[in-house]
Amino acid sequence: MAQSEPPHLIVEYRDLIEIVGRYWRAYGGMRELLGSPYVHAAIVLTTICAGYWMSAVWADLAVSVLPNLLGFGVTGYAIWIGWGDEKLRELLIDLEDDGKGSFYVQISSIFAHFGLVQVVALLSAFLCKALDYELSPRSGLAHVMTWFGQPAYFFSHLKPVGNAVAFFLFMYAILTALETTLALFRLATWLQAERKMAKLRQQHAGHQ
Repeated sequence: MAQSEPPHLIVEYRDLIEIVGRYWRAYGGMRELLGSPYVHAAIVLTTICAGYWMSAVWADLAVSVLPNLLGFGVTGYAIWIGWGDEKLRELLIDLEDDGKGSFYVQISSIFAHFGLVQVVALLSAFLCKALDYELSPRSGLAHVMTWFGQPAYFFSHLKPVGNAVAFFLFMYAILTALETTLALFRLATWLQAERKMAKLRQQHAGHQ
């Protein structure tokens, strides 16, 4: 008896989890994220700017800046996908470094990380703007908090925490643009070094 196909919704979520897992492994996982100088810089900036993000006013700036940054990333990724000829792409796909996969996949994962961080940061800024109000004890959200054993006024204590996290994501989103730029420069220097090595190998083979 033939096995029935899983429902379409399950397939969609399974594919989403699978492709996110592929990106996460290619990027380097939690070890790469926690060791990133860009994450550390975002934490420092968030600490320095504590007086700015204590309220949700900063979110207006984030909402105006991040869509343009996201558009830059999508455009850059499209250019990267079509960059170079077939021979160059084959070279990037065949050669690996640091056990993370080919150079082509590594750079693609950095672009994917760039876009993902932009989207999460933008959504966080939207939430900060949307939730910047005094919670009524009779509202639905207040009832949900009561159901979890928290009084309605606890919402006012959560807002600064949410602002801090969202502002950190905003700072990190900006810094990932620098990470992506330097990753492309690193690739360019590697290609130059690889080209020189190939010429040396050809010269050495010609002398034999």
